[in-house]
Amino acid sequence: MPKLTRQRDGVSSGLLLPLHQTLLLRGLDGDALLRRANISPQQLLDQRSRISQRDSIQFWRLAEAACEHDPGLAVEIAGQFNLRALGLLGMAWLASTSLREATRRLVRYYDLVSSIAVLRVQQEGELVWLQYHASPGVLALTHDTWAGVVGAMCRSAYAGASGQAFTPTAVRLAHGRNAGTALLAASLGCAVEVDATCTAVAFTASQLDAPLPGGHPGMALSAEKILAATLAELNSGATHHRVRAHLLTMLPSGHISRAAVAERMHMTERTLQRRLEVEQFGFAELLQQTRLELAQNLLRDPEHDVQDVAFILGFAEISSFTRAFRRWTGQAPSAWREHLH
Repeated sequence: MPKLTRQRDGVSSGLLLPLHQTLLLRGLDGDALLRRANISPQQLLDQRSRISQRDSIQFWRLAEAACEHDPGLAVEIAGQFNLRALGLLGMAWLASTSLREATRRLVRYYDLVSSIAVLRVQQEGELVWLQYHASPGVLALTHDTWAGVVGAMCRSAYAGASGQAFTPTAVRLAHGRNAGTALLAASLGCAVEVDATCTAVAFTASQLDAPLPGGHPGMALSAEKILAATLAELNSGATHHRVRAHLLTMLPSGHISRAAVAERMHMTERTLQRRLEVEQFGFAELLQQTRLELAQNLLRDPEHDVQDVAFILGFAEISSFTRAFRRWTGQAPSAWREHLH
């Protein structure tokens, strides 16, 4: 198995929401199980937060036991998945013009949402396999759910395509056959191989290259630029670079605060403030600078209209973005763009 290379520990809280929702639908006390796993219910609902790998795996263990190892659990959890749980990465997936583009982005930026596994793409003959190399301790249930979620993500991307529907060509599971294997195979509509070296979903070239009805090249490129900048900033040791990285991922939500950023960085708000002061930065200054630089970078690309830019920056209305941009630069976004040419 390839060595797992992670830049940071933890899982975006939104990835645990389908499991929590499934527990609630079964009449179980999901919040109590969260607390037993050292996760607060409030933290789970804040999709900007990141939950440690250890606590995430423990929550899966407790949930599986509470559901009495129900063989249909993985299929049910996958059915509760929403692409919004992936934040900008989910937006990039839906805006991709093909599954080949979408899977490339998922593999490249998956570390931004989870350290539990590393994703890789492997060509074998005429099939391309999206591989899930999980950390030790990850449950078979989690492997099965991941395969189901990939199927759901692909179906979402194909939704609305004339005469097309997505069914994986094949699936491999990195564990032995169990009571849920047949149910997962029926849900995915394909053969499932067990005892594989890693869990993986197979695609044909035609599936990967078929144009997707929701493809939006401009929006996909915008999301990828933010994801790439986020990854670069997080890989820097400087506190202000790491803060900027978190701000970039949080901007589309429209809900940003120093306290929320500090929580994502696993430190107190006071510690964050002190470290920024050492580097001669203030939080408000970083936030405005990040918003302005991102807005200007997006506006330089003629494919992005002002409405797209406002949405990516987390503004609910174009008018609010226009007022903010005018305050930053003295010009409206459209006027600033015209002066570039």
